[in-house]
Amino acid sequence: MKIRTKIALQFTLIIALILVAFAAYFYYIDQQNRKDEFQARLRDRALTTANLLIKVAPINKKLLKIIDKETLSSLYAEKVLMFNAEDKIVYASYAADSMVYYKYNAELLKNIRQQKYVETTNDSLEVVGVMYTDQEKGDFVVIASAEDYLGKSQLQKLSKLLIYSVLFGISITTVLGFVFAGQSLKPISSMNKEVGSITAYNLRKQLNEGNRQDEIAQLAMNFNRMLQRLEQSFDLQRSFVSNASHELRTPLAGLKSEIQVALEEERSPEEYRRTLQSALTDTQRLIELTNGLLQLAQSENKERGLSMQPLRLDELIFETQEEIQTQHPDYQILVDFDEIPDNEQSVMVLGSVPLLKTVFSNLIDNACKYSPDKRAEVRIGFDPKSCFVRVIDAGIGIPQEETKRIFEPLYRAKNATTYRGYGIGLSVCRRIVDVHRGTIQVESKLGSGSIFEVILPHL
Repeated sequence: MKIRTKIALQFTLIIALILVAFAAYFYYIDQQNRKDEFQARLRDRALTTANLLIKVAPINKKLLKIIDKETLSSLYAEKVLMFNAEDKIVYASYAADSMVYYKYNAELLKNIRQQKYVETTNDSLEVVGVMYTDQEKGDFVVIASAEDYLGKSQLQKLSKLLIYSVLFGISITTVLGFVFAGQSLKPISSMNKEVGSITAYNLRKQLNEGNRQDEIAQLAMNFNRMLQRLEQSFDLQRSFVSNASHELRTPLAGLKSEIQVALEEERSPEEYRRTLQSALTDTQRLIELTNGLLQLAQSENKERGLSMQPLRLDELIFETQEEIQTQHPDYQILVDFDEIPDNEQSVMVLGSVPLLKTVFSNLIDNACKYSPDKRAEVRIGFDPKSCFVRVIDAGIGIPQEETKRIFEPLYRAKNATTYRGYGIGLSVCRRIVDVHRGTIQVESKLGSGSIFEVILPHL
């Protein structure tokens, strides 16, 4: 079902329920008013008849029946009965043979005497019973009954009018609902057409953002920002492919040249040895670069099926320190705490040991590599929510304008190009930290050193 149809039907249903509720309410109110008004007329008629019979002594019952007949013609099937204390009929507005049309019983008379006033129905008749007391002549029960033919007829007309009005209102609401829903969703239809025309080759195309205030405009703005991020991602990917190709081409070209030169003429075993040694160096560079690219690709896809386990961050740092110093005995690595933890929970995180070792190994190796004294300081700290590790060096530092780009794959700061490396390690670190729901940030001053901080949440 289309959104336009769904909105129109929901709108119609809401309005229909409101119309039906109001119609039922008005019908109920009118019905109650009709009933109350008619029963009030019956009560007044009963009391008037009793007053005429009891208070006005000379009046003749036959004359009163004539008066009843002439004045109550507007009340359909009207009857007035009056009973004395012994439940004997002392007055009937119609002849006795016509009273078979009205049924009454002792239970009704008993209720009227107890409650003083009773309203009830008998088939289609409305019945009102009232106690009438005279100090001289005693207690009487007066019952007036009639059928509100006119009132019920008007009520039927009202019910038909309300039904037709509700149906008409629902029909108008349905039509207008589809019209207004179509008008409201028109910007989305336009946006849908614009989105359909966007491909990987025209990501710079922007959607119309309208008034930039309503929800649809906000959606268009968010979509445009998403397109910008996609374009940046594609640009980064193209840059990565270009840089990777360049980095791979350099050692391959060196290998080719060395082999071609070696094959041009006969050489001594020592010359062949030097050529093979140079080729081995280039091959090692290729292996290191290929391993780095593979590590970066694996870090991008590691989140799926990643095995996480609780681990102590300080123990992992000490293990990393030992492994690095085994490989590089000239490195000086100092590990210390900002504050000694009271319990192991303070330094517990959920993570992958191999991946986190890769992060801290890269950071510590970079700190030592870019420092003249090959020295790095590692500080471990914690707070109620997170653990954080700072890797501090006094090396060459990073230019301020380049600190935001050093985490891009194959990007290297200008002052770092003379050092061994390919610009892959930091991008791998950022991806691994992202997988662990953490953050990595850097503070650096050119010529004074850098501080890399990794923040990981507690268990």
